[in-house]
Amino acid sequence: MDKQKKRAIVICIMAAMTALLTGCGKQEEKNDDNTIVKVQVDSIINKDADSENEKEQEKMVVEGAVKFDCMDEIKNASPDSGLIQIDDMIIQYGSKFSDIANEIEKSECTYETEEYNLSSVVPVGETLGIRFYKNGEQYFIIRVINRESKTIELKDCTLYSISVLNDAMDSSYYAGFSDNEINYGFIIDLMKDYEPKKEVFGSDAKGNKELGVMYTIPFKEDELYIYFILDGVTNKLITFDLSSKELDTVAWPW
Repeated sequence: MDKQKKRAIVICIMAAMTALLTGCGKQEEKNDDNTIVKVQVDSIINKDADSENEKEQEKMVVEGAVKFDCMDEIKNASPDSGLIQIDDMIIQYGSKFSDIANEIEKSECTYETEEYNLSSVVPVGETLGIRFYKNGEQYFIIRVINRESKTIELKDCTLYSISVLNDAMDSSYYAGFSDNEINYGFIIDLMKDYEPKKEVFGSDAKGNKELGVMYTIPFKEDELYIYFILDGVTNKLITFDLSSKELDTVAWPW
């Protein structure tokens, strides 16, 4: 075989090898491209899933933060009526616990609490406090008492105290309230016909300054003590408490 033929064969072999190598390179590049596309698609899918999760979370937050306006029944009520609105519920001070349980059952809101049985027995003079939570935070506290001369069931006990806590204040109103911001001036004007009045400055558990204003109102056979607690800086009502007992200053609902 002469040199010219050998050179031609070598060139052909090299060309074939080059083509083969080039083809492999393209195949690997294609595989790499497919892999990249797959990663990009997965990222887009995950992003869409995250977006949906965020929307669901936002929906839950919005639903959990629903504000209820003050009802006309509350706006038109006199402060000596003992009427309270919490969310979409109207609670009458001095009512039976069965009436309150019925309001809670009808509410469109969900409240968590420790288990209780309406048929459980309560001895004479015994009191019981039940805490209600919303979205994991304390919302309001109901306290009932057996004022009968015999043992009765929980459902027949009388509401003698109710505390509406900070987290409930955006949707809670006392008789005579409105949708306006409730501050010291509003309270003084609303309660101008009721005496005596006691004002006490105190602090909450975090040391925030607060002003407590207490009124005594005749209510059926009892005295009704109403405690309004206002933020000492913003002058905004942050909680209120109704009770048949006058509390020591240190026991005010700070």
